[in-house]
Amino acid sequence: MTVCTDRPEQIRKGRAKHGIKAVMLSDQDLSVTRLFNLENTARMLKPPGVVGLPIPTTILTDAEGIVRWIDQSTDYQVRSQPDRVLAALESAHS
Repeated sequence: MTVCTDRPEQIRKGRAKHGIKAVMLSDQDLSVTRLFNLENTARMLKPPGVVGLPIPTTILTDAEGIVRWIDQSTDYQVRSQPDRVLAALESAHS
């Protein structure tokens, strides 16, 4: 599942364009982002109409909901690389 600041219609268009299969939730007001203390508070230019930006974060949890791995970026345009996430998944299962 992903959480982003995009509007629901932007999410729908992006899913089709990029072939995304994950569940994507809109958090335009950053309520979920702030709940998990993941708002990027660095001074940066934000896109017009955006109240704030989340810290790009990938969190892997086990079946009990225990966090097993976190990857964060300071650059709002950089996301976890798939090979890093796959390596973390593989190490969690070994």
